[in-house]
Amino acid sequence: MMGFIPSEGKPGDSGFSRWGRIWWGIFIGMRVILAFSFFLSGCSQPKKPKEPIRIGINVWAGYAHAFIAQEKGLFKKNKVDVKLILCRKYTESQDLYLNGEIDGVFEVFPDTIFHNAEGIPTRVVYIADFSDSGDVIIGCPEFQSLSDLKGKKVGIGGINSFSHLFVYKALEKSGLSEAEMRFALIPAEEVPTALEEGRIAAGHTWEPFLSAALKKGYRILGKAGQVPGIITDVLVFNSRVIAERPDDITAIVRSMFEARDFLITNRDEALDIIVQQEEMGREELNQGLSGIHQLDVWENAMNMKKNGQQDSLYILGTAIIQFYLDRGQFSRIPRLEEIIDPVFVDQVAPRSSP
Repeated sequence: MMGFIPSEGKPGDSGFSRWGRIWWGIFIGMRVILAFSFFLSGCSQPKKPKEPIRIGINVWAGYAHAFIAQEKGLFKKNKVDVKLILCRKYTESQDLYLNGEIDGVFEVFPDTIFHNAEGIPTRVVYIADFSDSGDVIIGCPEFQSLSDLKGKKVGIGGINSFSHLFVYKALEKSGLSEAEMRFALIPAEEVPTALEEGRIAAGHTWEPFLSAALKKGYRILGKAGQVPGIITDVLVFNSRVIAERPDDITAIVRSMFEARDFLITNRDEALDIIVQQEEMGREELNQGLSGIHQLDVWENAMNMKKNGQQDSLYILGTAIIQFYLDRGQFSRIPRLEEIIDPVFVDQVAPRSSP
C-alpha cells in the first residue's frame, strides 16, 4: 500500500512517484471543476431587483399628471419602477431632495439653479408647465393693484426662493423699488389664514389655497404671467441617478408625456385620479389647470435648447442667475449647460417635426 502514497517532490520531479502524479492530476481536476461550478452558480443567480426611483411631488395641478402615469400603469408599461412621494407642502419635498431621501423632485426652475449653486448636482429632464394665473399675489380687497403694496408686508415662501423671485419681480414691474418692499415668510397654504389674521397685506399662493382666499373676499393683485417664465415647473434628478439609470429616466419622461396626453383625451377620468391622489377639489383642480400651460414634447425639446426663444430655459436661467448674483447668493456661477439636460426629451420626441 505504500505505493499509493506520493513521494516527496513536485509532479515534474524525478522523485515524484507514478501514483503521486495520478493523485496530483485528480486534485487539480477537482479544483477546476469546483471553480467552474462556482462560476456557473454565480451566473445563474437572479439579478437583484432595482430599487424604485423615488420622486417628490407636492399639490400642484401642473405636474399632477404624474399620478396618472402611476395609476394607469404607464410607468410599468415603460418598464420603470417609480414611487411618488406626495408632500402637502412644497418645502417638504424640497427638504427630502436636499437631504438625499429621494432621487428626484418636481420643483420650480429657480430652485434647480439654486441647488446647483450650492453644490447639489441637479439636472432638468422635463418641463411640466409654465404658470400664468396658476400662481398669484392675492391681497386685501381695499388694494387695487400691486403698487398699493408699497411698504406693506407681502407673504413669500422663503428668502431667495422662487416665491421671493416672483413677488420681487412682480412688485418691481409695478414700479416699486426694493427699499419699498417688505416680505414675510408665509407658505402658500397659510396665506388665506395670514390674510385673515392681518399678518400680511398680500401673499403668493396657488390652488387649492387660492380658491379658499377668493371665497373669503380677497383680490388677485398680480399673477405669474406678468413676469413670464419666472415660474416654470420642471422635473429634476440628482446627476448621480441620471448617470446610473439613464434608461429609467427616459422611461419616466416618456410616461409623463403619455400621462399629459391622457389628461387631454380622457379629462374626466384623469381629474378623478388626480382629485383622489392629491385630495384637491375638482373645481380647484380645474382652476389650477386653466392657469397653466403644460408643454408637449416639441415645446420641451425647443425650450431646452439655446435657441434664443423667450421661453427657453437658457434665457430664463440667465435672468434668474443674475437675480441671485445681485444679492450675493452665489459663491460660484452655475453653468446652465450642466443643469439643462435635453437628452431624454430628445429620445422620446419623434424624428420628424410636427
